[in-house]
Amino acid sequence: MSIKIKPRIGFAVMLHPFEVNADKAPEIFEKSLLLLKSIDSAEIISADEFINEKNAAQLVGKQFNNAKVDVICLKLATWSSDDLLFELLAESDVPIILWAYPHMHAGSLCGAQQFNCVLKEVGKECKFVYDDTKETLNDITSYSNAIAVQNRLRHLIIGQIGDRTQGMREVICDESSLKHVFGARISKIELNEFINMNMGISEDEISQQWEKVKSSIEKINISDNTGLDVIRIFYILKKFIEKKNLDALTIECYPEFMGKTCLGFSLLADEGIACACEGDVHGALLMWIMMKLSGGPVHNTDTLYVHKEDNSVTGSHCGCGSIKLAESREKVEINPVRLADGGACVVFPSKPGIVTMANLIGKAETYRLGVILGEAIKTDMTFPGNPLRVKLPVSIKDYLKFIEECALGHHWIVAYGDITKELKIMAKQLNINLHQLESN
Repeated sequence: MSIKIKPRIGFAVMLHPFEVNADKAPEIFEKSLLLLKSIDSAEIISADEFINEKNAAQLVGKQFNNAKVDVICLKLATWSSDDLLFELLAESDVPIILWAYPHMHAGSLCGAQQFNCVLKEVGKECKFVYDDTKETLNDITSYSNAIAVQNRLRHLIIGQIGDRTQGMREVICDESSLKHVFGARISKIELNEFINMNMGISEDEISQQWEKVKSSIEKINISDNTGLDVIRIFYILKKFIEKKNLDALTIECYPEFMGKTCLGFSLLADEGIACACEGDVHGALLMWIMMKLSGGPVHNTDTLYVHKEDNSVTGSHCGCGSIKLAESREKVEINPVRLADGGACVVFPSKPGIVTMANLIGKAETYRLGVILGEAIKTDMTFPGNPLRVKLPVSIKDYLKFIEECALGHHWIVAYGDITKELKIMAKQLNINLHQLESN
């Protein structure tokens, strides 16, 4: 099941009746609409009429506003007046994709350039694309996905159970900065209050869930009593999430609560809930963003070791990743958590594939996002958690220099697939400094 957000794209064709190619507007509309509808991950809302005069621009704008579109994709059949553009935006003030049509005499390309110029001059966000190629369609897709995820951020509520881990200042979150920059909010509860919550969970419900876990994972190296204890906490987490209407979660797990929520976090990841360790609110936020962009669960890792022989790094946490991230289900085990030698964590070597690594740190003006596109390669159980080995696009020396110069934190969120383009768009929209490590 995909947990991706489906962007709502409003599509309209604009033209000037005096220009060459105006009579081809219906043909351009049908062809372009067909292309947009090939984007499986988007919902397309097509305009009821062409935008060729003031009233039409206003009516289409109202239609898109009522449909709550995330972006407007505006195909220019010809050059047109930018007065109509602003009439459209007066009714539906969302980012615009200016889509130029290849035609020597129609003036579409110069019209799109003009629109781009005047929009940027007034501080309005827009994207300028050209022609009907696959690359253009990919650009429209990436931009729409990024805007849609950003739009949902203002509704995001992150649960924080306990405080941030003591001795880990980098995960301190300034709530005002979080709300101002991202629009997200925090719902807090003390750790002791959470532990003692009475949610009316039946013992039968707990037993049935534990049996379900045991039937899906062959290697269980904890007692039934421990399993029932951690499943009870999983249900408390679920009830807490429902009660507070949470989309993401983090907990002060280290050191006293280690292993109590690892299995629960793994199960919740499959339900689209982003769960971060060590009270890291920014980690939970970034996990949610990357889950929505990639359409699947993500890794929450500490960088643990560098391998100079092949320019790769190994990262892991104690073992709270979704089993969908495992190389194979046969290699998944449930073990006591390391160091504490208790509780239950889900351990496995991670699957190979192209991955996007990202790191969010800071507050207000210092927010910065580090991004790396790499390749997860086959690894063994080199760490008792969810070891992930990623081959980097540069040398280890350059990687470490990148971390030093950007002052990035030690929590890296890793998603499968290339979502670097979307993260760049979001960083620009949110006015966050973006640093990407790329090969020379």
